[in-house]
Amino acid sequence: MESMTGYAFLEKNLEEFSFSVEIKSLNAKYLEVYVNLPKILKNEENNYIQIIKNHFKRGKIELSIDIYDWNSTKPVSLNLGLMTKYYNELKMLHKSLKVKEPLKFESLLMLEGITQRERTILSDKSKKEIVKTLSDVIGKVIDMRKKEGCSIKKDITSSLSIIGKNVAKIKSLSKKSNENKKELLKSKLQGLTDGHIDNNRLYGEIAFLADKLDINEELVRLNDHLNKFKDMSKDKDQQGRKFDFLAQELFREINTIASKSNNSEISHIVVDVKNYIDKIREQCRNIV
Repeated sequence: MESMTGYAFLEKNLEEFSFSVEIKSLNAKYLEVYVNLPKILKNEENNYIQIIKNHFKRGKIELSIDIYDWNSTKPVSLNLGLMTKYYNELKMLHKSLKVKEPLKFESLLMLEGITQRERTILSDKSKKEIVKTLSDVIGKVIDMRKKEGCSIKKDITSSLSIIGKNVAKIKSLSKKSNENKKELLKSKLQGLTDGHIDNNRLYGEIAFLADKLDINEELVRLNDHLNKFKDMSKDKDQQGRKFDFLAQELFREINTIASKSNNSEISHIVVDVKNYIDKIREQCRNIV
């Protein structure tokens, strides 16, 4: 069992620069991938998205890569042709305005387009190092998701065990309650008929009452769902949506029991069972 929440962060120093890789994994109905890359890696975005999709099947995955602290200076070149044009224009302006101060050559370097820095290109070695670090971060996130998944599995197993015990209590109380109601019905009929009971009527009333109050089918289905939960928890496939659906079925059966039974003890147990089913449903939303 694997949770959908996880986090990992790594920093590395290379000859050219330093960089960091961060992944946040959150709950989502399906797989959602969001990538935040520096401009120099924008052309690689689809590759990074595919890497994420190869390792995650469900959840909101946010990948952030940052590059900083460049160690090598970018080569600078001068646009000599543009520089000559600027110089000639300024020289003519000086002359026409009769400016006495000499034209300073250094001032030309401040003009737009004179100096040009070469575009930085990442080496293949650096790209491979970033991808390797990304793989390490993915591994850490998956490890965290699995650890949290184990914790969730223990909680769900505990809740299922408590629900199972409560279902057994409801079954026992239901038998006792039905017998009491039958005796009460028999006593009332005797009072109404001066002790002379029409057996056909008695059996008819008891059958009607039994059908109205019988929760055996719901109890059987509840136990079937609980066993299905235990079997599914052993699978390694995606289980979150299956668990959520099964929890809804549990809730439906316990609601039917609550509507059929007017026994106060059973009603209190039903409330307790509903609380544990709600807890399971909440946990199922965080399972892959």
